[in-house]
Amino acid sequence: MPFDLLAIADIPIEVDFDDWDAVIAQVSRVHAVRPFTTVVTQVDRLVPLAGLLRESLGLRTGITTEAARNCNDKAATHRCLAKAGLPVTRHQVVHSSEEAALAAKDIGLPVIVKPLDATSAAGLMHCTMVEEVTAAVAGILDGGRASALVEEYLIGPEIGVLASRTGGKTKILYVFEAEVGPPPKFVKLGGWFPSVLADEDLTLLSERTEQALAAVGLDDWVALLQFMLVEGGPKVVEINPRLSGGQGVALIAATSGYEPTLVAVEAALGRQPEPDIPQASVGLYSSIVFDEPGRLFYRPEALRAIEGLETLTPPLVEVDVQPGEAVLELNHPRGGTFGRIVLAGDSREAVLRDHQRILDQLDLRVEPAQDAASEVAKPHTSCC
Repeated sequence: MPFDLLAIADIPIEVDFDDWDAVIAQVSRVHAVRPFTTVVTQVDRLVPLAGLLRESLGLRTGITTEAARNCNDKAATHRCLAKAGLPVTRHQVVHSSEEAALAAKDIGLPVIVKPLDATSAAGLMHCTMVEEVTAAVAGILDGGRASALVEEYLIGPEIGVLASRTGGKTKILYVFEAEVGPPPKFVKLGGWFPSVLADEDLTLLSERTEQALAAVGLDDWVALLQFMLVEGGPKVVEINPRLSGGQGVALIAATSGYEPTLVAVEAALGRQPEPDIPQASVGLYSSIVFDEPGRLFYRPEALRAIEGLETLTPPLVEVDVQPGEAVLELNHPRGGTFGRIVLAGDSREAVLRDHQRILDQLDLRVEPAQDAASEVAKPHTSCC
């Protein structure tokens, strides 16, 4: 836990998050003396623990274990949505490479292969041949998981929806346009905050968000839903029982007036939030990615101050490597995003002009280097 958070905690408790029974026992002892009202987390793998704690402590609000697992398990999500009559992707859960090959032929290539519990494109692969499907599934199983998901490949814009559901009523707080990289990895590249969808699309998106959250049983909690806009309307791809990650939170706060972290707390308490006045009208999240490997050079002084910007909100400009260090292409197994530019302003046009000014002053350039791949030790897939 960061020290600044530790300093404001009333009762810090040191726990082992790999031993949930011990966590419940420790928290129960504290609860008996200093009762808690609700439990909140934004860590995907710990959301079911929040449900277990709610039930163990007899709390009135917060997510349930069943809802958490219905969201975190992609196959369970699909089952709940289909049962509620919502359109879902054709998919199969597989436990071996042999099952994966049969699923690919049944669904029809190309397909998407991903872990049942992964989020934000982690472990996701686009496969155009059966051999790629079996290799992708084998990689997931070799990583310690017992199964993987093979599903149809959807083509269309990706839309994110942040919603709060309390007392059986859903409130859409924010809709944004996500940008993803090309197959096979579909690295998250950022997007526009908020979206500029047509009214009819927003109406149908609102209806399906309400239906989807009711279908998985989520209440007194927040959710980040991923939709694909396909023929026939928006189709739910994922329901993540948490907020957007990283700088997405900052852009939502700046352009909507909602402070997402407080929104999550309010929802867990069974209350719907009210927004403050937004600081800006639109925001842009743009990942720094490269088409070719090599050594990256840029002007580090530009990270401290960008001149001539139109927007009043200070931008965030980060590069994850030092000048002269190696970078890899977007779809390399250890490639992805090597930095980010986050802007908020009064119009898309002004934000785009400022984005170009930042790129010009950074003067990013990649010089070829044969040993680049050997110098990048870890994947750079996070957009946030």
